[in-house]
Amino acid sequence: MTAVTTLFERIEAAMPDFKARPQQVQMSEFIAQAMSKPPQKRVAVVEAPTGVGKTLAYLTGTIQAALLQKKTLVISTATVNLQQQLIQKDLPQFSATLEEPIRFVQVKGRRRYVCPSKLNQVATTPEQQSLNIDVDEKYQQVLHTAQAKQLLSDWDEERWDGDRDSRRDKIDAELWHQVSTDSEGCAGKSCSFYLRCPYYKLRREMTAAQVVVANHDLILSDADLGGGLVLPNPEEILFVFDEAHNLPRKALDHAAKALNFIQLYQTTETADSVLKKIPSTLAYRQHDFGYMLSELRRDLPAVMSHLQQIETILHSDGVVQDLLEKHISEPRIFWNSPLVNALLIPCQGLLQRANSIYKHYSVLAKWIKEGLEKTQLPNKVGEALLPQVGTVQNIFGYLIDFMALFLEPDQEDRPPNVRWLSVETFAKQQTLVVHAGPMTAAYFLDRSLWSRAYGVVLTSATLRGLGVFHRFRLDCGLHRFDEQHFLAVPSPFNYQKQATLHIPDMRFLPNEQQQQWQQEVVKKLIDIIDVTEATLVLFTSKLVMEAVYRQCPAAITAITMVQGDNLSPKNMVHRHIRQIESGKGSIIFGLDRFAEGVDLPGHLCTHVVITKLPFPVFTRPIEQAKQEWIIRKGGQPFTALSLPAVSVKLIQACGRLLRKETDSGRITILDKRLLTKGYGKQLLAHLPDYQLEQS
Repeated sequence: MTAVTTLFERIEAAMPDFKARPQQVQMSEFIAQAMSKPPQKRVAVVEAPTGVGKTLAYLTGTIQAALLQKKTLVISTATVNLQQQLIQKDLPQFSATLEEPIRFVQVKGRRRYVCPSKLNQVATTPEQQSLNIDVDEKYQQVLHTAQAKQLLSDWDEERWDGDRDSRRDKIDAELWHQVSTDSEGCAGKSCSFYLRCPYYKLRREMTAAQVVVANHDLILSDADLGGGLVLPNPEEILFVFDEAHNLPRKALDHAAKALNFIQLYQTTETADSVLKKIPSTLAYRQHDFGYMLSELRRDLPAVMSHLQQIETILHSDGVVQDLLEKHISEPRIFWNSPLVNALLIPCQGLLQRANSIYKHYSVLAKWIKEGLEKTQLPNKVGEALLPQVGTVQNIFGYLIDFMALFLEPDQEDRPPNVRWLSVETFAKQQTLVVHAGPMTAAYFLDRSLWSRAYGVVLTSATLRGLGVFHRFRLDCGLHRFDEQHFLAVPSPFNYQKQATLHIPDMRFLPNEQQQQWQQEVVKKLIDIIDVTEATLVLFTSKLVMEAVYRQCPAAITAITMVQGDNLSPKNMVHRHIRQIESGKGSIIFGLDRFAEGVDLPGHLCTHVVITKLPFPVFTRPIEQAKQEWIIRKGGQPFTALSLPAVSVKLIQACGRLLRKETDSGRITILDKRLLTKGYGKQLLAHLPDYQLEQS
């Protein structure tokens, strides 16, 4: 008998309503086997459809290895809902079945927790009486101070734990930025609030925990900074990425960096104001920093000069003019183009100065922390100055990362970095932003996680496109792992008996005759919707969704909620459930957000209508660059990118219907390309084996 089988027997004995499914045991055994492989080989990728019970499967498959090897089991998800389910339900139930209960904790990024020192400063510092502050800013300042006082009182008297997500009231984003902190701006053990600090309380809990629940963004941020800042080092972690289909896109967002002019001008001004305070604050170290001050007094004005030079070059370019006049959005700029060639020398100069500033401010941060530890520096002074030094260090460190991407020459044999421009609002001002990022997150994920972690499990209900893992494998940087690391678990559902797939006879094509198709959709919805049941209608375009809604009769619109109207998706779901539970019909018109991750089991959803095949629209610069790279290498973007993506999205959308083994209902797809196009038949062949109806 294996350790997994023994665990499942214990779970069945402790939970009378639970019976392990064969697919669940198969998934668990596969993961346990992968975790027993040699270093660098402990990777398991599992597609487990809805109904398999993948949470218990990966917990039973990983827990023995994690406990025996004294590694932290870190479970990462993409949604808050799943994190809460793990902490409130799945982990307590699982822990109760073990010989010795496990300790578990939920961890978020440091910025989700209040910094008591900074909150105290904001709440107790008198308002600035500067003549430069206008009436609106003065009013905002008064509001911020009042809210900060309330937050401080609630935290101090233990009515609030310091976690932003546990507040019922809304905290202004600007105020929250002022009262939270990052690692560089934190005095750590030297801070007068250290013992009560919400973040360090969590760190102490995490040190004692065997299982940590986190999210993809936190893990990717930690990995981007080298690992080990918030979580343990990757070498000490057995990772489980649930909802792993989101990982490549999120990793791309983390791997890309940006040069924001207004942010850099403001940070340079902050650096200059800090510099003026250093001689008096660190007077006891003045023999150490004479050369440093003279270098910084040279470097900071040089940064301003380089930034102005870069801005002038950009503003003289026609593409930038078109961007500023909103004729185009996010134009790409190319290596070896006249514009990028003109930017190289000032960018190299800026990088040189950034390296010097980063190095010096890191030393200043270290000295301030030492001064606080040795009480050579008053807490009030050090704690007020450290966040400013930390901000300078952070932003210039980020600028160095941006330049590494922007200045890396294109190479023939590997996907080049992508460079593009945008206009964004920062600190209530419009600013030009230069972006640079890798075309794929594969190298980033492999270098920072797969090559370092003790073990890795990646799982989701949809990882395959057109029945193969190829696209996910490439995008995640898993190319060195062969097929024995991948498993697609069969579904426990009897699709033939539980669901019908209806593809009505449509005269018009959505991509060629959109207006006529849209009117035809309205007519079909009138025919197929039963206003007494729970229906989910999925669209790929907000404009089409709203136009269809306007043309529907009152019998339908009276019980329909439209995404983007008054209610948030979460509140739409709550209202939908109340309507159905009270015995009435309810219809949701939704977009992507409702095609994935929405859980409406049983009678809460008995009919899913997919109006159009959910082809992805590749408008982002990185996506466009990826298409060009595929063409250059002799491939076809439609086959390599679009089809696998639409296959995954279609399976996810259909998956809204059956959530439990007792569920049943129907799916209707109002896109005849599924029957008339060659690729449509491919997509149909890789859907679950629903009972097909045509008319």
